[in-house]
Amino acid sequence: MPSTIGRFFLRILAWVPPVFLAWYVLVPLLHWPIRWFLSGMALLGVPEFVTSVQQTLHGFEFLTNLAPGVTPGQVFRADAKVSSEVDARLYSYGTALMAALTLAAWHPQRWRNLWYGWLALLPFQMLAVFAVGMKQILLNSGPAVREQAAWAQWQLETIAYLYQFSTLIMPPVTALAVWFVLHRKFV
Repeated sequence: MPSTIGRFFLRILAWVPPVFLAWYVLVPLLHWPIRWFLSGMALLGVPEFVTSVQQTLHGFEFLTNLAPGVTPGQVFRADAKVSSEVDARLYSYGTALMAALTLAAWHPQRWRNLWYGWLALLPFQMLAVFAVGMKQILLNSGPAVREQAAWAQWQLETIAYLYQFSTLIMPPVTALAVWFVLHRKFV
């Protein structure tokens, strides 16, 4: 266990590269629960226009039943549908941050804390991926797509706020908060 804050900081710096490399390689496996959640929501029809969610190497693709509409200068096939791909690594790097902090603290129950920390961060990562997917579909695809979705203005604003909160603030802050809760005695 590091005896000074300086040593703890150096241990964090030493753990960051190998932990982030391991996280990068394990991302498809670590994102599996997010896939189950998002696929379950699509299966239940929440939101009603998402037909399925497929896991890609580093993220998720939201498939919809929405047509892209008519956009000046762009031509789409008659059967074209709007889809959105979300790179989930941008919103799940908090797992690697939390793991580096946990390993640097050298807590006697570090493996249990890594497991609990990953589980605690999953809901926040699911929310971020969902918010980004909905933002790309509803807010970036144009008015024709928004009309088909038939969402109220307050729902669109909720998606915008969820997007900002879950992508800009939550990844690092939740990782630090979870680590702090799991290492109260160390701190």
